[in-house]
Amino acid sequence: MREHHPIDRLIATVQAPVTAPVADAMHASSQRLASHRQWVLGPPELSDEPAGREGRSLGLALSVYTARPPWGGDLDRTIDRAHLNEAKELLGEICRISGERQVSFAVDFAGEAIGWVEEGRMDESLAIGLIGEWQRVLDGQEQ
Repeated sequence: MREHHPIDRLIATVQAPVTAPVADAMHASSQRLASHRQWVLGPPELSDEPAGREGRSLGLALSVYTARPPWGGDLDRTIDRAHLNEAKELLGEICRISGERQVSFAVDFAGEAIGWVEEGRMDESLAIGLIGEWQRVLDGQEQ
């Protein structure tokens, strides 16, 4: 990898007024994720900020080295695979909270809206477009 390799963020944000049980679940998940494994660029960060009349914006953000051109060719595949596993773990936790607390999440990656988690499940754009495609690319590079 080159020095100063750019970083992207995978962010899952609650898409409803944040209730106390949802906030508690998000805080607990943040702590659980932080202690659960070694993260390449650190554990997902809890973002809890005022959001005007809407109350507050609450989410979890995972930092990953970018694989977008022209940087992707410089990204070590071991690190890229670790990032994929981290993204799966984060989204799995978001799915768990969504299902248990009946709350939806918007998911952004590299500053773009890429999908939703609703009723405890990732939509097709996340499950196939992000995770499935990322997995396919890495598997193809290892053959």
